[in-house]
Amino acid sequence: MQDIQDILFLIFNCWAIMENEILQVQILESAKDWSEYVSLSANLLAPIIAALFGIWILRITKRIEHSQWRNQKLIEKRINLWDKIGPIINDIYCYCMRVGSWKEFTPQEVVSKKREVDKLIYQNSPFFSDHLISKYEKLIESCFDTYQGHGVDA
Repeated sequence: MQDIQDILFLIFNCWAIMENEILQVQILESAKDWSEYVSLSANLLAPIIAALFGIWILRITKRIEHSQWRNQKLIEKRINLWDKIGPIINDIYCYCMRVGSWKEFTPQEVVSKKREVDKLIYQNSPFFSDHLISKYEKLIESCFDTYQGHGVDA
């Protein structure tokens, strides 16, 4: 009976040692798997970071391009408006200062030109700076007596 117990003990110990070795081999293999996963992750992570960085740079350049495009359109709009407003303001200025072709205009025509410029300036005031609008108002104030009453021409 002792022999059977010794044999069983020996078999059990051999089985435990084999299990332990198999477990150690599995741990080593799983460690290799993890190192492979880490290596694979590092290899995949570099291009992903580069792509995200590229997308970020692309978005910044698109914002800059859009800002430049918007500023270009604003400048074009200002030039178009000034092409309409500039000659009329010049006529008003010439009439008020009595220089140039001021004799060609009647007071009613000048008041009509003032109304036309007022309409263009105030309708499109978001496109102009506050400085330009204040200078325009000073010019009109120096050339006309405005706000004389309801229905009274300037």
